[in-house]
Amino acid sequence: MSGAARTAAPAPAAPTGSMQRIPFPLESYEHPSKPLNAKHLYNMMSELEPGDSRTKAALVPTPGLTAVMAVGTGPIQAMNDMLPGVRYVVSGTHFFRIAYPLTGPVVEDLGDIGTPDSGTIPDYDLMYTIASGAAGCVVCVPPRAYTCDHSVGSPLNQVGGGFPGAASVAYHDGYFVFSSFENSAKFFISGLWDPNDYDALDFAYSDGLPNVLRRIVSYRSDLWMMGEGGLEIWYDAGSSGLETMPGTSFFPFRRRAGGVIATNLSTPRSVCVGDNSVWWIGHDAIVYRSVNYQATRVSTHAVEEVLRSLVPLSMVSSVFYSQQGHSFYAINFPFRTLVYDCETQLWHDRASDAVGGRWRVNAVASHGPDLLFGDATSGQLFNPTVNVADAGLELGAPMTRQIIFPPLWAGTSRAFCSRLEVEMESGDTRLTDGDLQLDWSDDGGFTWTGGPRTLTAMAVNGKRQRVFTTRLGSFRQRVFRLTWRGAATVYAVDAAITGGAH
Repeated sequence: MSGAARTAAPAPAAPTGSMQRIPFPLESYEHPSKPLNAKHLYNMMSELEPGDSRTKAALVPTPGLTAVMAVGTGPIQAMNDMLPGVRYVVSGTHFFRIAYPLTGPVVEDLGDIGTPDSGTIPDYDLMYTIASGAAGCVVCVPPRAYTCDHSVGSPLNQVGGGFPGAASVAYHDGYFVFSSFENSAKFFISGLWDPNDYDALDFAYSDGLPNVLRRIVSYRSDLWMMGEGGLEIWYDAGSSGLETMPGTSFFPFRRRAGGVIATNLSTPRSVCVGDNSVWWIGHDAIVYRSVNYQATRVSTHAVEEVLRSLVPLSMVSSVFYSQQGHSFYAINFPFRTLVYDCETQLWHDRASDAVGGRWRVNAVASHGPDLLFGDATSGQLFNPTVNVADAGLELGAPMTRQIIFPPLWAGTSRAFCSRLEVEMESGDTRLTDGDLQLDWSDDGGFTWTGGPRTLTAMAVNGKRQRVFTTRLGSFRQRVFRLTWRGAATVYAVDAAITGGAH
C-alpha cells in the first residue's frame, strides 16, 4: 500500500485489559491468503478528517441511486456529455439524443444502430464510443459510424463514401479521429469540422513501438493512442500552408517528442479520463493513471489479484466521475465493482443488489452540477441520492452496507473479548431497520461461525453514537464483520480484550 491516506489510518493496538480502539478498515484489501488480511468496505468509503475531529478517519456511506427517466430498453452502453445542453446515449442498439431546453428534457430516439461486428477484432475489444464537437456528433459501432447535428429533430445518418471502417472515435481540435478497424496501429481523421468528409491519405500509424491500436482518447491538447503494445501521445501541429498546394496532402497530427509509453492496454473498456489523468488497465493486471506522460500504478496487490482471476481480462468495464468532493475510478467486474477514490488513494466495493454483487452503473455523464448514471441491466438513467431522507436507498430499497475488519491476533495464547462498541451516527434517520448485525470468523474470514449478534442502535427522540454487545468469547485470531442497512457514518470500533499478546 502507498499514499498519505494509508499512513493516516489509526495504528493497530495490542490487546490490553481495558477498552481499546481496534484496527479500523479504510479500504477493501482481500489478500489471496485471507488470514493475512481480508478487509472489505461495501458501500462505505473512507474520508480523512481534520485533526481536531472525533477521529482522524471515518467511514461514510456511498450515495445510492434514484431513477430519473427511462431511455430505450437498455442496457445503457455509452453516454456523452461533451456539448452543454445535449446528452447522447446508446441504449440497447438505439441511439438517443437528450436535449435540455428550459421547458425540460426532450428525448429523441434517433434509430437502431445495430451491434458491433467483430470482423478481425476480438469481440471483447468491441465497444460503442461517442464523440461530440461543434460540428456534430459521431457514434462508432465498429466498423460503422453514424453522425447527426445537435439540433432537435435532426436525423441520424450513417457515414458513407470513403469511410474505411473504425473501431473507436474521439473528437479533437475540430477533427473526428478514428482507430482503424484492423489489427494494426493505423488511425485516420475526418475533414476539419466535417464528420462526413474523408480523404484516403488522411491517416497515420501509431508505430513508435510494435502496436495494435484499440482506443483513441482526446485529453487536454493531446490525442492518446492506446494499444496492446503501448501508448503514444500525439498533438495537433497546426497548418503548414502546404496543404493548399496542388497534389500535396497534409496530415495535422504529430507524435510528441518522448511521447511513447511502453505500458500497454489490456482492454479499451478500461479507459477513462478524469482527475487530470488518463486511466487504464494493463495486460499485467495493474491499474494505471497518467502523471504527465508517465504511467503510475494505483492498484494494490489485492486488486490486481482480482483482475488476474478474470479470463479474459477484457470482461471488465470502467467509469469515472466526481461527487461530493471525491473523484472515483470504478471497475465493473461481472461479479463485483471496485472503486478507487482519488482523494484518499484507497479502494472500496460498491454493490446495488446484494453485498458481493456488482454496481448497476454502466456509463456516466454530467448534467450541470448533477450526474447521470446509466443502468447495466435496463434503459434507466439514475441520479445519486444526496438528500438525507433517501441517502440510504438504492432505487427505492434500503441499501446494504458492510465492513469487514482487519484481523486481530492473540499471539501464541488465547484472548477473550468481553465487550465490543461501535462508535457511529445512528438514530431513526440514518439506520433503516435500527439494528446492526455483528458476526465473526476465527479462521481468517473463510467461515463466519460467530454470532450473529444484533446491536440495537435506534434511540428514542434522538440519536445514539455508540452501540455495543458483550460476551464475544475467546480467540487466537478473529475477524469481525458488521452489516446494516441505511446511511450511518462509522467513527471507530472499541473492544475490551484480555489475555493474548501484550
